[in-house]
Amino acid sequence: MSGKKDIGVPVAQSLVASVQLGLPATVSKLSSKMRFIDKIAPLLKQGGVIRTLDLINPITIRCAGISTSHRTTNAFGGILYAAGAVRQDVFINEGSIYQTRQESIVDVDEIDDLDSQKKLKFIDIMNAYKLLAEAMEDVDKPDLILVDTPLLLERADEPVADRTDILKYYEQCKEVIEGFWLKYKEQIYPFNKNGVKIASVGNKRFGAVFFALTKENIKYVPDKIADDITVKLDEYMNKMKSVGIRRLLKGILVKRSRTAAFQFDAVNTDNRLEPASVRELGLMGMHMKAGNNTPPLLIEVLGRAQDWNSKMLDELCSEIMTLITFDQAKAKPIPLWYAEYALKPIQAKPGVLEYYKTHAKEMLKNEELEAVWKEDMDVYEE
Repeated sequence: MSGKKDIGVPVAQSLVASVQLGLPATVSKLSSKMRFIDKIAPLLKQGGVIRTLDLINPITIRCAGISTSHRTTNAFGGILYAAGAVRQDVFINEGSIYQTRQESIVDVDEIDDLDSQKKLKFIDIMNAYKLLAEAMEDVDKPDLILVDTPLLLERADEPVADRTDILKYYEQCKEVIEGFWLKYKEQIYPFNKNGVKIASVGNKRFGAVFFALTKENIKYVPDKIADDITVKLDEYMNKMKSVGIRRLLKGILVKRSRTAAFQFDAVNTDNRLEPASVRELGLMGMHMKAGNNTPPLLIEVLGRAQDWNSKMLDELCSEIMTLITFDQAKAKPIPLWYAEYALKPIQAKPGVLEYYKTHAKEMLKNEELEAVWKEDMDVYEE
């Protein structure tokens, strides 16, 4: 427009040039990282950091999955939410699967939008623990219960002191967790060798096990680890960090394998777990991979390093792996998959939240609630 013919370099041209020039360097870096993973994988397997497992075939087990879900919509200057949890019991007899029972709990209400995701996380955990408590009261208890929420709260979950509204949810959540373990601890594995196994299945804390494999922390690893593994890993630690712990873990975990387990609360003392009384029981964590296409999963169970041994941990992981019947990217253990599928009505759009919002607006507009409140007041006025 100014009459100058020099219009500079368009972004598309810069993008093409950068891709052409940068591609060889990127491929070279990726190739170097892949070669390092291939180099260190045998070392970790021989040292006991990566353990291969066998599936249980045929398997006979009474198991349950507890899945949670929530959905929100903006309304009345705040948020309407629907949160639910489903417990699906499954009985497997020599490989034949039978759905036996389903329990659910649903909560629909309004909250303000300040730290709403934290509030909903606390609500999900409380719903899961309510269904866990019901399961523990059954005459025929499951052998294994899998949940998709954390078993304990972490330091990052604690709200700021002056946010009284979310503090209420936080304290309620701590009370529910504490009450459950106080009442049922002696009926749960490993505190009771014949007790119910309760495990949390998630996908966080990738690679935390590598920070447990130091001279100071090796005592918190119940699995048998080679004596020289801490020295070797110390030599490679900087390279491991540059490769990326998440990429490294995905590269070394192969089909039907798990990492060595570690006592998370003892290794990560800065990440204080709550409630304090349950923290004393210990929290064990390990990663496992069931198939070629399934992602690594974090398995968490309560207990300290001295409460568990390799045989117990191998058995637990083998049971969970056997329950993952499809080698797909979103595959989950069968009871958790059924429970998650049953929660689809909460995520449906339009669904219960839209109905709830519409009728709440109508009641506010027509002053129906005020009329109900004032029904009996006329008697006293007369």
